[in-house]
Amino acid sequence: MQLDEQTLSEDGRSIRLRIVIQEGAPQRIGSVSVTGIETLPGELSNPIRSSIPAAGLGPGVRRDRGQLLIARSRILGLLRDQGYPHARVEIIETASDATTMVVELQTVSGPETYFGAISVVGLKKLKQVVVFRAVTFDPGDLYRESDVNKSQRRLANLRAFEFVNLTPQTEARDAKADVLPMTVKVAEARSHRFELRAGYGTEDRVHGSVEWRNLKFFGNASQLVATANDSTVLRGGGFGYEHPYLWPSGGSLSARAWAWWTHETTFTSRNAGGQVTVRHEFGRTGPVGQGVVNGWEVGGTYRNERLQYEVTAAALEDVGTVEERIALGLDAVTGRGDGTVAALEVDVTRTAIDTPGDPSKGSTVAIHLGHVAPWLAGTCRYEELLAEARGYVPIKGRVRLAAKLRAGTLVASDTSTIPFSARYFLGGSSSVRGWGRYEISPTSSAGVPVGGRTVVEASAEVRFPLFWDLGGVVFMDAGQVWPGQWQVKVKDLRYAAGGGLRWQTLIGVVRGDVGWQLNSITDLRINSQLQTRPWRIHLSIGHAF
Repeated sequence: MQLDEQTLSEDGRSIRLRIVIQEGAPQRIGSVSVTGIETLPGELSNPIRSSIPAAGLGPGVRRDRGQLLIARSRILGLLRDQGYPHARVEIIETASDATTMVVELQTVSGPETYFGAISVVGLKKLKQVVVFRAVTFDPGDLYRESDVNKSQRRLANLRAFEFVNLTPQTEARDAKADVLPMTVKVAEARSHRFELRAGYGTEDRVHGSVEWRNLKFFGNASQLVATANDSTVLRGGGFGYEHPYLWPSGGSLSARAWAWWTHETTFTSRNAGGQVTVRHEFGRTGPVGQGVVNGWEVGGTYRNERLQYEVTAAALEDVGTVEERIALGLDAVTGRGDGTVAALEVDVTRTAIDTPGDPSKGSTVAIHLGHVAPWLAGTCRYEELLAEARGYVPIKGRVRLAAKLRAGTLVASDTSTIPFSARYFLGGSSSVRGWGRYEISPTSSAGVPVGGRTVVEASAEVRFPLFWDLGGVVFMDAGQVWPGQWQVKVKDLRYAAGGGLRWQTLIGVVRGDVGWQLNSITDLRINSQLQTRPWRIHLSIGHAF
């Protein structure tokens, strides 16, 4: 690089410079090796050697300082997660000629190291057992940086702390001791937390909610929680108890009770009951402070709730035949129904995304299994299988593709043992957006949506930036609900396409979508009104999926 020309401007107040850069021939790697790992066990030295080609390094490859640093970081990560927290890796480059470099990653592993005693600093109202229960290692265990990260994350997730830092004691770390005592520094959060939320959506109109939590119940980080919600669709409240980390490997216990009133376009329902859930997380997430989420969660639930439901007066007139009302589990005269749902449920979720609130890369898979039977202290009887997959793929820059597929079925020998409020419907701001909420389903002889027992829906949208904090989407949705169990006919799918705007705010993504029906439902009636408009507008908070 050389200064080739300098020119003074006419007014003498500035200088124009011309700089010439001559790149020359690119330097390439002649050979690359890792030294200093000969005494390490094969289960560690082999992955270290494999990290070289994994970082894109090898003979003939163009020298790239960034790739060398990636390889160095991977080697350090492997060593620090297998008992060598004092490890060092130095990149040594030697020129064999003008265009070829010999690269050596010189490794000094240091002594094999184990966790020492754990001390806690900063506790006031909480007991030490809260910290020890969240830490995933014991004194004497082999030092693993992944255990340090996981323990710190588990402590932060308690929400009882404003600050958490888990590190080796400074003196032992500086002395490169083979036993590292660990120090947990915490700052407790306030004991009580209130959250008020308010918003507007085209489905539930003006809505609001309040949540209160006692974050230090009994001094062991268990939480009491009370919630209340009010909108045109959902109204009610509940309370519960949450106990984190039942055992060192994970697991949480929650117990909740509630009373809710739901008002949909064709029916209303009231339910009161409770549930007990045990969850356990497997796998591990990314480094503390990053949004990466990667792991499994398995949950088991016992739920018992009393239901009372009835179709609206307008819908009752259109569900005209006695046979139709009985088949739907409704009283043939009043259009009402009731029952007790007692269920054992299992939920399995696999999550691997880069950012929880607004993912640009990754996927999620969720499976729900439900067994509802009288022997569990209820009156209803059916099985439910529901599965959903979501994927996010970056295309170019901040442009990305998001897709969703969901399918489920309700299995029962007698349709009337399935409560009307448990039936499937589609349409609205988060499903097939060319229709309004709950407008897609099997219909009565008069065209009123009455829900079904098998559902399939799919969505794909391209998300892209516009300007400032605004973004746009174009989407294609498809879905249908069928009256029978395991009943799917692709030719019956309803399709919608459209676009929308996304505004990134401090409270999340605010979105507006316009969906257009590609194959309308003939004779569809809502509140006795024939629906002929082929498009819908949706306003909501958060992405559709």
